[in-house]
Amino acid sequence: MSNIEPTKIKTDCPYCANVPTNHGMSYFGSILSINIDPIFGKITKFAPKFLKRFVDWLPSISFPILNMFHLVKFSSDIEKVNTFRSRVVWEEANRRGLQMEQIIIFGKPIEFYRARLKSGKRIYFESIPIPTEFLDMVDMWDNKSFLKKVFRKNNIPVPKSVDLTLFQKPEQHMKKLQKIFDSFAKPIIVKPRVGSRGRHTTTNINSFDDFLKAIEVAQIMTPYIIVEEHLMGDVCRATLVNGKLLGFYRAGVPTVVGNGVSNIKELIEDKNKNKNTRIGEVEINKEILDYIGRSGFTLQTVPKADEKVQLTYRTGRLFGGVTKEMFDELHPSFIPILEKVGKIVGLGVAGFDCIVPDPTLDADSQKWGIIEANTLPFIDLHYYALEGKPKNIAGAVWDLWDTKR
Repeated sequence: MSNIEPTKIKTDCPYCANVPTNHGMSYFGSILSINIDPIFGKITKFAPKFLKRFVDWLPSISFPILNMFHLVKFSSDIEKVNTFRSRVVWEEANRRGLQMEQIIIFGKPIEFYRARLKSGKRIYFESIPIPTEFLDMVDMWDNKSFLKKVFRKNNIPVPKSVDLTLFQKPEQHMKKLQKIFDSFAKPIIVKPRVGSRGRHTTTNINSFDDFLKAIEVAQIMTPYIIVEEHLMGDVCRATLVNGKLLGFYRAGVPTVVGNGVSNIKELIEDKNKNKNTRIGEVEINKEILDYIGRSGFTLQTVPKADEKVQLTYRTGRLFGGVTKEMFDELHPSFIPILEKVGKIVGLGVAGFDCIVPDPTLDADSQKWGIIEANTLPFIDLHYYALEGKPKNIAGAVWDLWDTKR
């Protein structure tokens, strides 16, 4: 885990890319999330304080007991850490002289940790040590549809969207789907209403046939789908801690630039041959073939000189794109908007994915929008970008423990 460079995980599903998941569990989980989470949130909101405290105390009671019976161990080996997100948290703990350990269950490291604060208090947490009072999440911010409805009411820029619930094949709802498709300017995007990492998302949809295929792809994961307008620009991650914007990361999609002679396949091969060593290779797969196909291209297409061809909607170094931490270059007009979003959500730590054509220009001068929220964001993005000055988000998270109460 000491290597910070991109690593790809093999998967048999072309729509999960580098983040494979169990489709059946995801499908069932989405049904529970959409229908049960709102009820659970209301119950949690009115739950007595002693009950909330009991839930908070549960890990500190259960894990030591399981350790006594040798069912659970505590590891101080940072190299076994599950994610880079947890690693940067652990590294910051070490700098502060805080003891941090990982939970090992039946010999397998899990994404759950414990740490001893300077006060002597022991805390247990999933990846990011967020104090309990900053974790009370009554509303379903991970639900893309719910988020957009709330943000629209508060005049926060979001793309136009329509909810779609389908337990049957698209062919049984043709009139309804045609009406939805016709209501959007093209291109459009189809994605699961809950979930992350771009799983089973289809972008750059221009035809009704591709729209129907995209719905079938999303239906593998969930019957709850959202159709969105396709905003143009790079995916950016705005990360806030205690309502303050502390990082703004920009991830570009892999592209090739035409020379009027080489076809797309040759341009990809040349791109891979001359790439920065910190950037992953562009792999020609079904997803890329489908994506460029929706733009009217094939691998044999010869782009015009200086014509840019996007190869996929997936962003970042792992897929052959570029990344940059650009908080220091962000136009000041974005800051009050994003911090207003932080207040609306009310979480101690939150990441918001935005599509922005140019973050260095005034927010009001361009069409941009927030597409989703991350309640357990990958704060490591702000450390390992290809360009820009890294931002110590983990330090701000640990500071919450120094300032709370």
